[in-house]
Amino acid sequence: MKNLPAHLLLATAALAFTSASADIVETRTFVVGTDIADIQDPPASFLQTITDSNIGYITKVVVGLNLVGRGDGGFAGEMFVSLNKDLSITSILANRVGVGPGVPIGQSYDGWRVTLDDDASTDLHLWTQDTGVLTGTFQPDGRELPTDSLRPELLELFDGGAANGNWRLNVGDLEQGGTMSLESWSLTITGTVPEASTYAAGAGLIGVVGAFCLRRRLG
Repeated sequence: MKNLPAHLLLATAALAFTSASADIVETRTFVVGTDIADIQDPPASFLQTITDSNIGYITKVVVGLNLVGRGDGGFAGEMFVSLNKDLSITSILANRVGVGPGVPIGQSYDGWRVTLDDDASTDLHLWTQDTGVLTGTFQPDGRELPTDSLRPELLELFDGGAANGNWRLNVGDLEQGGTMSLESWSLTITGTVPEASTYAAGAGLIGVVGAFCLRRRLG
């Protein structure tokens, strides 16, 4: 068989190295079924520990939230929801939606069956409806205070970390009246798999090909 040209050998080696880091997607759903008490501040914390993920470098996190009213219904504008990783990084998913400067009372609808994604077109905090359970895909809130305009705490804060660890969904009902129940939530994590052996093999292959090319030039 005819030998490949040196530049094609190098390209093949580089491809073998980079293809090992292609994005993968892992989705995990957590069933809870717990009512959130009125004036639940600090928020109730729901811990999920991930130990078997293949993702060592996160490139995207998406959250599914199924938090809906019980009995006399919920009141979305009373709720605070955040996601924390390893008691370190926190993203704010909902912070008294609808409250703003000069607007002390938030949205009155009955909860969420939503997907929260930084790349969605609509900000959850700004969505308005009177009743019912909100569905669809929205940007998370991201506001440290409900009256803020800046949104520094979106899900992109988790980018660059590993998927394994302690993930906590924190849910608080900050006012009296109405009861929400956390039925379930989910994490969809996209990222790469930086396996040391794979990277070493890829780097080794490139080194071998490079040495071969050097010998060809010197020979």
